[in-house]
Amino acid sequence: MFRKIMVATVLAAAAIGANAEEFALKPAQKGMEINLPVTILKSFPNDKASITLSAMSEAKDLATAQSEVNKTMAEAQKAIKDFSSMAKLRNGGYYTQPIYTNPKKGEAPVIAGWRARQNLIIETEDVNGVASLVQVGQQSKLALENVSYSLSEEAKAAAQDQLSKDVIDALNKKAESIAVAMKVAPDALRIEKLNFNSFDFAPEGAVFAARAMGANAAFKTVETPVFEAGTSNLSMSVSAVLKTEDAE
Repeated sequence: MFRKIMVATVLAAAAIGANAEEFALKPAQKGMEINLPVTILKSFPNDKASITLSAMSEAKDLATAQSEVNKTMAEAQKAIKDFSSMAKLRNGGYYTQPIYTNPKKGEAPVIAGWRARQNLIIETEDVNGVASLVQVGQQSKLALENVSYSLSEEAKAAAQDQLSKDVIDALNKKAESIAVAMKVAPDALRIEKLNFNSFDFAPEGAVFAARAMGANAAFKTVETPVFEAGTSNLSMSVSAVLKTEDAE
């Protein structure tokens, strides 16, 4: 009895194997729709930098704190403009806040002084000159907050144009491979719909952050920092709906 069961099992397995070897997709019928998604991802060199510097001062009265910040920022902006004609400067915010004492138990805190702070944002497409630009700001008694890199609008537009061409090429190649596998003549596939989507990703190795130091520190001997512009990743996807027709 056991032998009969084993023989029957072997014969059934052999039949399944034979059928599996003979299996193949049948040619697609006319009018069949095929959904075909394609996505590509590429890295592009960053060509724009954004630098944030700050000036900060603490004094017993608000006017003195603000005056020190205003003077430091004015001198620093002049030095930066004299150093680089490509640098575009804009205000990144101006803040003041009271400094309170640590009261004894049962006493209310009182204002012991004031803190003033102003941020300066510098944008430049001279990515190779960022380190020297930062050094000028630091030597002018400004503290470095962060440096970030990205693609300029022109570079991003050019990158997206390239991605559009590349994703269509990838779509054509994938459609041709599928047509061969499904026994459909490549010229029998027609595009019914196309939907494009593009995505930006955070720049790789392109962001440097530092804790700000007091603006009144002596920065005259600051060494030149080192930065790398890095790259930005852009992705584009296309979702196509293809329909089979008679080959020409």
